[in-house]
Amino acid sequence: MNKKKQTGQQQSDADLKRRGAKIGDQLRRIYEDVAQEDVPDEFLKLLEQADKKRSSGAADSE
Repeated sequence: MNKKKQTGQQQSDADLKRRGAKIGDQLRRIYEDVAQEDVPDEFLKLLEQADKKRSSGAADSE
């Protein structure tokens, strides 16, 4: 009886590992898709503005 319970637990552990691996694969695929997307122009403009402000702020503090 104890052996049966242990076998069931091992099967459950294997199922959890399989599900975890499947979720991990899906998350990696989604991440790769997002990482390949272009950065929107509006966001690039904001980054440029922030860089300019940082550069002018650094020159002011020198």
